[in-house]
Amino acid sequence: MEVKKLGIDQLKFSKGSKIYSKGEKAHFAYYVHSGKVNIYSPGGLLLGQIGEGEIFGERGPSLDESRSVTAEASTNCILYPINEKTIKKKIRDADPVVRAIMRSLLIRLNDINMKSEDFWRSLNVMTSLSDEKD
Repeated sequence: MEVKKLGIDQLKFSKGSKIYSKGEKAHFAYYVHSGKVNIYSPGGLLLGQIGEGEIFGERGPSLDESRSVTAEASTNCILYPINEKTIKKKIRDADPVVRAIMRSLLIRLNDINMKSEDFWRSLNVMTSLSDEKD
């Protein structure tokens, strides 16, 4: 795993490097300056890919929860970490309706990730049972 500090608030991750793992304390969200990041469920299901100009990892610091997924560099990438204090200040300063929408979306994101994992497990069980009959 190669992680290089490029500047005051810039990190470089080489392809295949873990950015964070499920269960870790969430101190930062990340803005993708360049490259791509894969998001995996606890069981290893690819939930999505984050690209340039997007942010990921915001759920944990926003809701004071540990990481619910694992993030890994899909390509070499440069990320800008956004600390928990900054995230919470931006949320606090937002319009109350925007705050409520964001909280709702973050909670739904976690629910969708868990349901995707459950569906994936069920599908694997059904597939393995049908393979045994053949």
